[in-house]
Amino acid sequence: MENRHFPQRVRTIKYGGIKYINNVSTEEINDFVEGLPEDKKSSMAEVTQLLKEQGLISLIPDDEPSPPC
Repeated sequence: MENRHFPQRVRTIKYGGIKYINNVSTEEINDFVEGLPEDKKSSMAEVTQLLKEQGLISLIPDDEPSPPC
């Protein structure tokens, strides 16, 4: 999925400390998560992986510098 010029602010997932950047609007991410079956929403790790697989977010490995804010 193509990044549509969303602010490149690095965010951190509250539980787990995973850094990521939105590739779509927050509303699109919320809509995607709301549409998931309950069993998929119970694990933050699984939700994060699904968001990444769908191209909605990009994860930033710990050893890479964060992009400019």
